[in-house]
Amino acid sequence: MVNGQHVVVFDGLNETEQVLKAILEPQGCRVNRIRQQHSGDITSAEEVPSILVVHDEDASHCTKDKPGWNKVPKIVIGSVKKRSTSNTDQSTHFLVQPFHYAELIDSIESILQQPQLNH
Repeated sequence: MVNGQHVVVFDGLNETEQVLKAILEPQGCRVNRIRQQHSGDITSAEEVPSILVVHDEDASHCTKDKPGWNKVPKIVIGSVKKRSTSNTDQSTHFLVQPFHYAELIDSIESILQQPQLNH
């Protein structure tokens, strides 16, 4: 169950946000999309999401200037699996493009059900 959790899609496609909303919102999970140029639009700086879904080219920008966001589990969607030593840990999952939305949903639900995320 993902009730009360908050997923933020950082940039990416409109379709990604729409699919996640269709699947996760009926389970009680909020889904928002933040565009890089309007990063303050949807989520206040004080609100830390439960998980971030980002494209690899946006990964370095998504936590910049947002207190606490650097510790949020991430799913990085990209063309190759990157294991950078600086920002990558076990709470970062990678999906290689092209990916299936079922893979993304499974990854999100798996992360959201981890005990440290249950409030």
